[in-house]
Amino acid sequence: MTVLEIAKKLNKVYKNEKLALTADVIPAYRRLACNDLGADFPLYGGLPYGRIVTVSGREHSGKTTGACVFLAAYQRANPDKTCVFVDVEHALDKEFQAAMTGLDLTKLLYVNPEGMSGEQIMDAILEFQDSDNIGMIVLDSIAALVSSRDYDSDMEKDNGMAASIAKPLAKFIRKMLDTLAAKDNILLLINQVRQVGTTFTGAAIYDEPGGHAPKYYASVKLRFGTRTFTQGDKVDCREGENADGFRLIFATTKNKTASTQRGGGFLTFRYATGLDWVHDLLEVAIKYEFIQRPNNMTYILINLETGCPYEDSEGKPLKFVGKQKLKEFLNENIQFQTEYLNMLIQHIQPNDTQYGSLLDQRQLSEMMAQERSCDKDTVDVSQ
Repeated sequence: MTVLEIAKKLNKVYKNEKLALTADVIPAYRRLACNDLGADFPLYGGLPYGRIVTVSGREHSGKTTGACVFLAAYQRANPDKTCVFVDVEHALDKEFQAAMTGLDLTKLLYVNPEGMSGEQIMDAILEFQDSDNIGMIVLDSIAALVSSRDYDSDMEKDNGMAASIAKPLAKFIRKMLDTLAAKDNILLLINQVRQVGTTFTGAAIYDEPGGHAPKYYASVKLRFGTRTFTQGDKVDCREGENADGFRLIFATTKNKTASTQRGGGFLTFRYATGLDWVHDLLEVAIKYEFIQRPNNMTYILINLETGCPYEDSEGKPLKFVGKQKLKEFLNENIQFQTEYLNMLIQHIQPNDTQYGSLLDQRQLSEMMAQERSCDKDTVDVSQ
């Protein structure tokens, strides 16, 4: 019996036509684009559907806000599905996140697990995952999960490693893997980064709570760095007193569905209007010459599928004098902006030309070094 004949037999026995296939018929990853090129570009078009994504970082680095950007994008792309936000930390500012990210609170199931152990919370998520219309699930956060052994014991009793949440979390993640692929939704786990020691040279050693499973089984890992503030086109301000918004930066420390060659990205927000996707689009598009600039003041939009400039109603190249004019055009012409964004998202998929990092090399090096120190560390901080 040949290998292909055995494959057909196994597919029939296990009632799964996709169990064993020749590699050329495996479908490409479907990606969730947040339509902000600052994040979609380094992720080669967005987060993969049917997978686990881990977002980690220090306090106030924007992990929850970044997660809500993708949650809002999932709502827009899948209006018939119900997303779930599990707020273990009981700290979600729903109104702020809705204003900044466009999150639709009326179509979001908010779970506030009071009086529940970590195991009970994970069991509840598995119950939600069984539903027919389940969408993206966000767990905020792994570090806030308390094992049942710790939750039910007296304060003075030290249960040590016996009360670690790592083992039940690993079991939960393994159970979720198959159902995520079958339901084609996304589980996003938010985690913290903690300093657990120093090396002989004085360099900090970092770890993430919850054991190794969130790192091993995640298809994509994003490490958020220190947020900065914005003042107009200036996006690296350290003082927030006169700021009109803020910027989040992240490094792509793992991506099993695409390369990590593009390094990291960013998301820019304005307090008055929310996610400033136009600013991020222009920053990326100009840097990588998706938009041509024959001089410092002129901007020409290029159709990357044809290599030719877009044309106006008179058949002339669509050009703008000044960045503000281009911003106004993109904001006012909804149909064009949709077509233009879709074209860009298709162009930056993994099979296209590879580009460098969007992050300043110094920032990227610092976050990648932090990630390597975390992977080398043998200390398991469970709580």
